[in-house]
Amino acid sequence: MANKILIVEDDNNIEQLVTFKLKNSGYDVYTAHNGQEALDFLKNNNVDLIVTDVMMPIMGGKELVMELKKNPKTKSIPTVMLTSRTLEKEIVEGFELGVEDYIKKPFSPQEFIVRIKTVLARSKS
Repeated sequence: MANKILIVEDDNNIEQLVTFKLKNSGYDVYTAHNGQEALDFLKNNNVDLIVTDVMMPIMGGKELVMELKKNPKTKSIPTVMLTSRTLEKEIVEGFELGVEDYIKKPFSPQEFIVRIKTVLARSKS
């Protein structure tokens, strides 16, 4: 059974690229356009991994991760930040929030897929 990945991204071009690459790598992909949509989706659905942007309308990625970590149902879902926020302070803050990886935009699609595979493999062991 394919791993289920939720992409939380407000930029349609990035969402389409990431979705395309993940589907071609054999993953089931779901999308949300902000943190609140992601939380609403997760009320009735389970996923194996969440990839989230940081800066989005309504609820950004940092707030989403904080909400995920508070909820017993979602706190163990591995989360990856995919963002143009590249200051060391912001990267450290992401890891302190509990993300498993932090991928900077622009990114290599091949590197993105390898990092996703690595996070999923780590979460299963």
